[in-house]
Amino acid sequence: GELRGVMAPWATDGDVRREFRRMDADGNGVIDAAEMARAWLKSPASVWLEDKGFGEYARAFDELEVDMDSLVRLEEEDLEAMGVDDDLRRREILGEIAALKREVKESQGGE
Repeated sequence: GELRGVMAPWATDGDVRREFRRMDADGNGVIDAAEMARAWLKSPASVWLEDKGFGEYARAFDELEVDMDSLVRLEEEDLEAMGVDDDLRRREILGEIAALKREVKESQGGE
């Protein structure tokens, strides 16, 4: 039920079952917080980019297979090498990445 709600509207029941099995690392039929975190880290960063208004770079991130784990490690030089040529857009993306890092840290009980 919940997984279906966050997947693309065109996802089939088979797609939902496959994604659930992929995320349920221990195979116990429940996706716990640790499994959810691992799955999130391996999810494509392109979805996050589009959500934040940087969709023009989503294809490049997909082609380079940038996942969320890689995204939070990117620096300005990396973005430039990936084709984010506009200085302002690079700074905006880096600002969103910094905000994401803060959110993750706070959600884990850090300050």
